[in-house]
Amino acid sequence: MNDRLEAFATGFRKQAEFCHLLGSPFSAALLEQAADAFEAGDDIVARYMPWWDGSTVAEVTSDVLMLRFLGCAHALALSGDVPALARHYPSCGGDGVADGVWGHALEAFAAHEAFTTDYVTQPPQTNEVARSGSLVPGLLELARLVTMPVATFELGASAGLLQGLDRFHYTFGTATWGDEASACRMEPEWALPATPPVEAPLTIAARRACDAAPIDILNPDNALKVRSYIWTDMPERLARLDAAIAIAQDVKPVVENASADVWLEKVLGGSAVPGQARCVLHSVMWQYMPKDVQDRATAAIVKAGEAATPDTPVAWLRLEPETNNKPMHVALALWRGDGTCDTRILADSHPHGTQIGWLGWDNGRVCDSPALVQNFS
Repeated sequence: MNDRLEAFATGFRKQAEFCHLLGSPFSAALLEQAADAFEAGDDIVARYMPWWDGSTVAEVTSDVLMLRFLGCAHALALSGDVPALARHYPSCGGDGVADGVWGHALEAFAAHEAFTTDYVTQPPQTNEVARSGSLVPGLLELARLVTMPVATFELGASAGLLQGLDRFHYTFGTATWGDEASACRMEPEWALPATPPVEAPLTIAARRACDAAPIDILNPDNALKVRSYIWTDMPERLARLDAAIAIAQDVKPVVENASADVWLEKVLGGSAVPGQARCVLHSVMWQYMPKDVQDRATAAIVKAGEAATPDTPVAWLRLEPETNNKPMHVALALWRGDGTCDTRILADSHPHGTQIGWLGWDNGRVCDSPALVQNFS
């Protein structure tokens, strides 16, 4: 086995471990089979993504090639064009038996080469709407602190499903918030007795978003790709996604096609509205941006924050790992217009927002810098 195939095998096995830990044994088994194939000399990447020739394990991981192929196989199963795959995929009514499925995936890749090559070329688009269960408590804390409407600026928004987050329903331990009649319901496991300030006057006054490769979810054909990045053996995630897609037909999210740094420099420069707080927010996307993009995006947020006034505060809310291989944190930085920034860790969170250890603003860990998220390279 050459060094390149060894890097792919290692990267796929590493992702398989994550899938096991996050509760998707089917996905984990499929990735293990792929790793076995790489070790046996099956170089499918050379066929479908030859530009990754010479990649290291770090590059395979940072470009999440594993998720690209995993999602592509799921998309082909969901399409209805590959019954040999669909009969094993739980999301398609299959038996959930992963043994030998990678072989069927290889056959499907070859039979649908144009689709496969296009799919794996695109960056992954994981629309995990349950992450709103980690972000909304942060927005509630912000609303409590500033007592004014909030304009949101979401980074890495993909299909923009979180633009409808105030149309979902949430259960936070013993507290609830949101639309009681909503079919999109978040019920994360609440590890600590504290609850967010559900009585806070949270009103979303405006919502804008960007993504490097946005998906128009109002186009029915795009629902397939969005669904394909949800792991097949997690029906509750798929149900939430489908409910959020239905809500999006009414919300009609708009996601601008732009790099986060360039977009922030543009939209934060002239968007201050008296009596309205601006909040940049994102979830599990920062690590996928190059270091220089991270630095410029941070600088744009800090610049806007330093120009804040008591009537135009600026906040930065995110669900991200603080450093590589660390737990996810919900962090909130707030510039209130007094020349200072206050940053606190509000909670620990599962990457999918299904388990939350809530501390809140008053009991959260105080941080020295608003730029908590570190580069992953």
